[in-house]
Amino acid sequence: MNSKNVPAVNQKLAATVIVNPASRSGSKIYQALERHMGRYFDFKALFTERRGHAVELARAASGRVIIVCGGDGTINEVANGVADRSDIAVAPTYGGSGCDLSRLFGIAKEAGERVDEIYGRLSSGNNTRIRLSLIEAGGTGRYFVGVGDAGFGAMVAGTFDRYRRLGKLGYVLGVLQTLMKIKPIEADISVDGKPRKERALMVMFARSMYYAGGMKVSPNSDPLSDSAQMIFLKWMSRPVFLTVFPRVYSGNHLKTAYVDETEVRRLEIATPGVPIDVEGEYVGLTPCVFSVTDRYISIV
Repeated sequence: MNSKNVPAVNQKLAATVIVNPASRSGSKIYQALERHMGRYFDFKALFTERRGHAVELARAASGRVIIVCGGDGTINEVANGVADRSDIAVAPTYGGSGCDLSRLFGIAKEAGERVDEIYGRLSSGNNTRIRLSLIEAGGTGRYFVGVGDAGFGAMVAGTFDRYRRLGKLGYVLGVLQTLMKIKPIEADISVDGKPRKERALMVMFARSMYYAGGMKVSPNSDPLSDSAQMIFLKWMSRPVFLTVFPRVYSGNHLKTAYVDETEVRRLEIATPGVPIDVEGEYVGLTPCVFSVTDRYISIV
């Protein structure tokens, strides 16, 4: 959004900025934003000190909006912190290793433009209300916005932590290392009550097309809908995987015989002991249930 399209500032808006200094670019994003924030906002910056801290900070945040300086995992934590609130919006910024949620919402990359954009959307009431998804596993639940999965992707996410500083190259290294030790999953699942048993590499519950730094893993997903897409990757040999994997960047993997796509609202995975992640963050082991909820958050 160009600044000339932003309404005149009659009164500054109250805002909270949550910064994850452990994120690949959290502090850098904040330093860039800070130079522009004073034009429109009276704001307080809060810095996370540990994993999960952004949930607590978001629950107690004040103002019209929480501006998030961090990656997809930080946005996920903030979403969990405001899941019970309707008085405050969430404003992602373009940062982190994957930037999949920022990419999903089509936000401005440049700091000054993003500040203009946030203020303009708040002033005009141009918020995007989206349903949250929920993953339940091990007696606990966690909300998320984009993609959750069980199997190969969650294993890669764990390996990728060692290479996060390398960005997309680090993710590819994580894929290759994980591929060397992966074993078939005897997937015992239920898709909206319909059972299915088949050997799998990974099972995904997607409400965003983007995954792991811009892969178009689920091109038919719509975050504004009331459903998700299950992307079921059948078990395949390593050589076959290496031919299928590059197609995920264009979404053409869905055209292969090794990938199934099904619309779903509730996905149950009964197979025990399979790692799970949402938004690139490890959340536990199966069995688990993914579902689309009737709980909303506002994105600007």
